[in-house]
Amino acid sequence: MSTTAAEGTDWGPLSAPARTDHPGVDTPWRDNIFICLWDPERDVSAILHTSSSPNAQGRRTRFSARRGHTAVEVIEEPEPGTWSTPSIQVDGGPTFAVSSPELAAELTTTPLFALGDFTGDQAPEAFSADTSAPIAHYQRAARVRGRIVVAGEEVEIDGLGFRDRTWGFRDESANLSEYYGHMWVFPEFALNAMKLRGTDGREMTLGFYLDADRAVPAKEMSIVRDAAGLLASCRVELVDGRVLDVEATKRHGTFWCPMGWTRPGPVLSAYDEIGALRTQDGVEGYGLTEQGMVRRIG
Repeated sequence: MSTTAAEGTDWGPLSAPARTDHPGVDTPWRDNIFICLWDPERDVSAILHTSSSPNAQGRRTRFSARRGHTAVEVIEEPEPGTWSTPSIQVDGGPTFAVSSPELAAELTTTPLFALGDFTGDQAPEAFSADTSAPIAHYQRAARVRGRIVVAGEEVEIDGLGFRDRTWGFRDESANLSEYYGHMWVFPEFALNAMKLRGTDGREMTLGFYLDADRAVPAKEMSIVRDAAGLLASCRVELVDGRVLDVEATKRHGTFWCPMGWTRPGPVLSAYDEIGALRTQDGVEGYGLTEQGMVRRIG
């Protein structure tokens, strides 16, 4: 899949460094990076997902990759206030590297389309551990180039994806009940939107239609799921009156998405699927859909 979008150079708030000082309270502070990528022509999909904290459990740096029917991942615990580990080097800049016996990579991301700014009235409150201080959250589409070595097989990558950067007081299992979200890229636009349901029963739709010049907020979103509860189609209504109906046409890669830490009681369980998409106008795209819900019974 190709895109006509011009590539940028500045990741702005998505390159913000991790916090190193203790926040002065026990509420978990988290600095997270999420990068998803796909190159359908080379049959590759992958996810980099990090969580750093100066005061909480669950620090994690993970790189998961799939080539054809082979999937490999590396998960390691970084030191407080950092994302890098012995096998994964990541600092929030445009490039990250992975070096392990079964999985290696050197990948560079460049920005595409407008920035999705999930702050202010777009803040995902249900993800926050302190609803009076919502997390800062940003997303933007990306061109991803470099190389990946999966189980000894090296592939040159020229693909697309999304970057995500979040920081603040965060505990997904505390205030969240269920959610789903999309990071989709089409030739002339990208879509990043999420629908959240908090433990108080309140639902909210957040997100944007992103083109070269602007970010148009989403107003409402509804999903149709298949017999396994995975994405079949989704309708996204924008504040300017446009409606996008998007169907999933082929699933390529699937990955579990660990976020918190090992504990009893309510725990968020999340799952990512990456695959091909088609709009009601026949425009072909590709992207990631994530769904999560809190498991409560013990």
